[in-house]
Amino acid sequence: MSKNVLLLPFILGLIVIGFGLTGIGSVVPEIATQFHVSPGVIGQVFVFHGLGYFLSLMLAGFLGDLIQKGLILRLGLLISLIGFAGLAFLSHVTLNMFAFMAMGVGLGFLDCMINPIVISIFTRTPGTILSFIHAFYGFGSLSAPRLYAFLSERGFLWQDFYKLVAVITAVVLVIFLFPFIPKSKPSLGFRDILTLFRYRAFWYLGAASMLYAGGVMTLNGWIVSFFQEKGLPVTTGAVYLSFFWLGLMAGRLLLSRIVDRIGYLRMIQLNTIGGIVFVSLTLLFPTSGVLAPTFLFLAGFTLSTIIPTSLAYSVVNYPKTSSTASGWVLSTNGVGMLIFPWLGGIIASFTSFRVTLSTVPVLLTAMFLFQLLLAREVKKQ
Repeated sequence: MSKNVLLLPFILGLIVIGFGLTGIGSVVPEIATQFHVSPGVIGQVFVFHGLGYFLSLMLAGFLGDLIQKGLILRLGLLISLIGFAGLAFLSHVTLNMFAFMAMGVGLGFLDCMINPIVISIFTRTPGTILSFIHAFYGFGSLSAPRLYAFLSERGFLWQDFYKLVAVITAVVLVIFLFPFIPKSKPSLGFRDILTLFRYRAFWYLGAASMLYAGGVMTLNGWIVSFFQEKGLPVTTGAVYLSFFWLGLMAGRLLLSRIVDRIGYLRMIQLNTIGGIVFVSLTLLFPTSGVLAPTFLFLAGFTLSTIIPTSLAYSVVNYPKTSSTASGWVLSTNGVGMLIFPWLGGIIASFTSFRVTLSTVPVLLTAMFLFQLLLAREVKKQ
């Protein structure tokens, strides 16, 4: 039997993460209607879920290096399942908030552990493998709103969406109970793990990851409003935005073949340059039904492998603390997702969405500078 069969559980795991992280936006309006709560109250869903997810990433990294990576991954799936089941069967808005938080914690554990475990199995081409399987996070993200719409059109409720996701998660958990994950033997203490933060390269990598998330999520959060500001309907702007995520998924599938040949640092530098160029072209050229989707697709395509390649670099270069390294990249990525779109909204309230979107190439350029600092630091070592 081919070793590549072992990729299937991890692909399914990333689809579950995509469902869990992006399905919220689709169900929130129906939840607010059902419980008769204001947008301000229902907005707490994102706070509970986001805190659960982002705070669990570094905790999972530490635990994976101190205990067992496989144990933490399975625990993440179990907690995610509890969260999904809670959303499917609980009927009180406060209890649902805590279910969203549990789901976020579980997905954080799962997301953090997949990367070092995959690399421990596929040691020859880690960058290629991570870029390939992370494409299926994009598949889950694209499928979540469509699955919800499919169920809703047939008279099913938002709880039914989470019942289905809970069943899928339970199946993935059962698959991961089989003993195919290599057993790690942690021999480090907490103080040994903290020595990672003495390296400047580690901080440069974190800064680049944060700025990447800041740029991408600012684009994702406000470009539809930018198109609306230019006179396009919201639905048209949303369709244009979907081309960015299609490009991201396509890029991870296609560019995964060359990640290990080019080299991790060179790959993320080339990706960043492409992202700067195509995001800038999106903003500079007149909005049209051909140019805007094309530039957004190419922006997503060129930026696609930055996170999986950064994860591959961190895990390969810090093998004794691979879980912590994975958690660091994802946590700093999460900080960027939380802070920069919020700042973009503040900027737009005083100026315009064009000014907000103009910060995206600036953030990507800053990321490129930190990538250069990282490369220079690596040469010194």
